[in-house]
Amino acid sequence: MGNEVFWSGSLPIAIAHRGGDGAGKDKQNTLEAYQAAWELGYRYAEADIVLAASGELVVVHGSHNWLHAGFGRGITVRVLQMMTLDQIRYLIKPGGAQVPLLEDVLTSFKDMRFVLDIKTPEVTELLIKKLKKYKAAQRVCISGYDYGLALKFREASVPDNITIGLTVGRGIRLQNINRFMLKSGRLKGVDAIFLHHSLVSPPMVGLVHRRGFKAVVWTANSRIAINNAIRSGADGIISDRVELLKEILELRTPRTYN
Repeated sequence: MGNEVFWSGSLPIAIAHRGGDGAGKDKQNTLEAYQAAWELGYRYAEADIVLAASGELVVVHGSHNWLHAGFGRGITVRVLQMMTLDQIRYLIKPGGAQVPLLEDVLTSFKDMRFVLDIKTPEVTELLIKKLKKYKAAQRVCISGYDYGLALKFREASVPDNITIGLTVGRGIRLQNINRFMLKSGRLKGVDAIFLHHSLVSPPMVGLVHRRGFKAVVWTANSRIAINNAIRSGADGIISDRVELLKEILELRTPRTYN
């Protein structure tokens, strides 16, 4: 399976969602956000990856669909993929900052480990090449909803053996097939399950562990959600609220973040 060394340190591991809000709520997925998380002691962060039409891997989230985008939450991922890097940077300025390339993030924070949330399958080939070029394969976990894509990354990453995660969503998402497969014991080839915080309970986390996977909770942004993840035995907690997560973890157990 994946690189077991990726998940190391005091449990649960604190993971800054898109770098977190340490540099400001509007600056997520920017170098400033990751720098702020690093200075707070974080050694794990999450980043969203899209392939631009001009051929770069861009760290940007994008909206899930037209409805989501229509509520003023940005541009859909599919539209982002039809835009060049220059166009993306012209239209999207998170908190006034520049949208970074993945290689900027990897080279600027060489001692940080990243959960890379893959937004579309088109990133696969170039991402594998970039991880090899920057010798970063052992410090990333590839995640997303697409189980088939997860298996493709598993196959493509040999012999680098990149750590692979699968996201289990909430509500009526079609991706909840992942939850069914988890419960039925049909998931293979992944190392971690990323559980939406609304699904987290000791029995659910226990199930994940019995299946042989790490249990990582996203996106826990309240004291209730964070404490529930801790009580349930989560291996990792992803949060936007990096100061709050750090405060709660340090109150419960004095720890190091690396």
